[in-house]
Amino acid sequence: MKFLLKLANFIVKHKKLIIILYIILSLVAFLGNRLVEINYDLSLYLPKDLNSIEGKNILEKEFGIAGTAYVLIENQNLNEIESLVQEIENIGGVKEVIWLGTVEDIFKPEDFMDENIKKEFLSENSNLIQIHFLNSNDSLETVEAVKEIQNILGEKGVVGGPAAISKDLQYITNKEVIYYSIVAFIIISIILFLSLESFIEPILFFIAIGGAIILNMGTNIVFDNISYTTHSVAAIIQLAVSMDYSIFLLHRYMEEKKNYKDNNQAMIGAIQKTFNSVLSSSMTTIAGFLALIVMKYTIGRDIGLVLAKGVLFSLISVLTLLPVLILLFDKSIEKYKHRVFLPSFNKLASFIIKRKYILLIIGIIIALPSYLGQTKVQYYYANEKVLPASSDSNIAIKEIDKLFSNKNQLALILPKGDKVKEFQLIGELKDIEGVGDVKGLYSIVDIVIPESFIPEDVKENFQSENYSLININLNLPMEGDITKASLNEIKMKVSNYYEKWYLTGEAAIYSDLQETTAKDFRNVSILSVALISTIILIAFKSISIPIILVFIIELGIWINLAIPYMQGKVLNFISFIIIGAIQLGATVDYAILFTSRYWENLEKINDKNKAAIETIVDTGRPIFTSALILFTGTFSVYLITSMTNAKELTLLIGRGAIISLILVLMVLPSLLIIFHKLIRISTINWPKINKRRERS
Repeated sequence: MKFLLKLANFIVKHKKLIIILYIILSLVAFLGNRLVEINYDLSLYLPKDLNSIEGKNILEKEFGIAGTAYVLIENQNLNEIESLVQEIENIGGVKEVIWLGTVEDIFKPEDFMDENIKKEFLSENSNLIQIHFLNSNDSLETVEAVKEIQNILGEKGVVGGPAAISKDLQYITNKEVIYYSIVAFIIISIILFLSLESFIEPILFFIAIGGAIILNMGTNIVFDNISYTTHSVAAIIQLAVSMDYSIFLLHRYMEEKKNYKDNNQAMIGAIQKTFNSVLSSSMTTIAGFLALIVMKYTIGRDIGLVLAKGVLFSLISVLTLLPVLILLFDKSIEKYKHRVFLPSFNKLASFIIKRKYILLIIGIIIALPSYLGQTKVQYYYANEKVLPASSDSNIAIKEIDKLFSNKNQLALILPKGDKVKEFQLIGELKDIEGVGDVKGLYSIVDIVIPESFIPEDVKENFQSENYSLININLNLPMEGDITKASLNEIKMKVSNYYEKWYLTGEAAIYSDLQETTAKDFRNVSILSVALISTIILIAFKSISIPIILVFIIELGIWINLAIPYMQGKVLNFISFIIIGAIQLGATVDYAILFTSRYWENLEKINDKNKAAIETIVDTGRPIFTSALILFTGTFSVYLITSMTNAKELTLLIGRGAIISLILVLMVLPSLLIIFHKLIRISTINWPKINKRRERS
């Protein structure tokens, strides 16, 4: 292609220009990355027309209630608590503080206080305080306010609730990203040093892919924000899935050097011959990530676009920056060569092909239970389950739940005006199983009292210009079947009285989230399979090869997801939804590389078994290296992070890489050999086999 020739010539002739350009772009991207906003509020990715999200927005706009936290204070008298409350009220971002002194005279003897009020705020020697913030739980202002509250309390109390959870999410994520990025860099470096022939090559790879990562992170500024889930794993995944592009280019350059005396000409040849394989590999990976954009829960779009953009930058960097680096450091590469420490696949290749039918039968036996197992995986949504049990907010939540049951609050927002209906509804809501307390204006004020007689400070807590607010406290977990049943009963009761109403709060949002994402896994899987199959179909000009290659990786995905089912583990819903697209996109490259080389060897050797053995030997090391990089890069995150969602996702990706590696090297050869006739009929230019020369 003339375009490739012109591109390759431009790269080798303008080395300094390319280096300068990347330095400038990297500096700009580095500065841009500092302006990228990280979002910790996963509810923002829900469809805006969901009842709970509409209710959340109304609650903030009409009632000024956004973030919420709970403070538990132990062994302090009421006068001391009042002093602490006054300090908290003066913190920027705090809207109001509700405690025993808000609704009772603290100078009154406890025996004369209302028992229901005491039950809500007092337990043994502990006092519970509820704090409402002006901004959302995840805003910088609320996070800073929570920190100040913790400083004021010191050893006297703990802070729990959604705002405290968000503060811990942000703190832990920001801290741990640095740690596991360093560890991943070290481990991947070791693997590259063991698998490559020179000590200089891994350094050049890291510069090229590192530049692509910086460009990707900096250009995230084009989005309003990116989720903390994306922020925590994007760089590691980009590094791990695109490192093999560098390996492809380098190996081809070393081969071309034998054919050319001039290094520049060798690199021009390497770029031209590597372009199609690197492009097809990167396109399947990008397609896998882009499949996530069909998720109704738009965090899929967030993750998919960031990672797809990252792989695109890696592709560009490998084809432009890396060739320049290799040419500039060619002498150093030759000077610091060492032997490759990874084992060869000579003996293993013969072993696999001799037992190809046994391995295929094992694969078939595993397929059905794995498919059924992965369909039964349970998953969770609640944010507190993402945090480690040792986090400040989770410790506080356990203490609060122990003394006051679960502080699982819902906000029911109704059209303002009919106080009789409101009063009757409150009575019915109190009878629902799991509902601990229902508080509205007409639960504390008699409906016969004229509104003009009700104090404004009381009314403003329960009424806005257009709506009435009823607070419902559930003595139930944030999610689960029993919580869902109570929510459904609440909705049914409200629907009997009102046509338009809103129910929001964490439990309501998680329930809506579950309904929204119910079809996401299926939709993402279908689109990723369709896109990647199409790319393979075009690359191989075949109908059967896409089916075989995608089946192999899909089998790996089934096995990967069946493992947590067999272990009885519950997965974070995001990990469950996106792992299929990521594993398919990132590891189908192994199957593509194997099949391409098998095609070449089949043309030369004219013997299916021998061609398969030769292909395992040829591709074993690069596939093994690529899978090992993806495994160790993500597994290092798994080992270090205390965030459950990041731990689960990276374990699934890393384990998926190893499973795909095993299936590609041990089961795919059997399929290619057994279905040779079908492949030949359905593939343009697939090699013919002379049966007389072939020895099975």
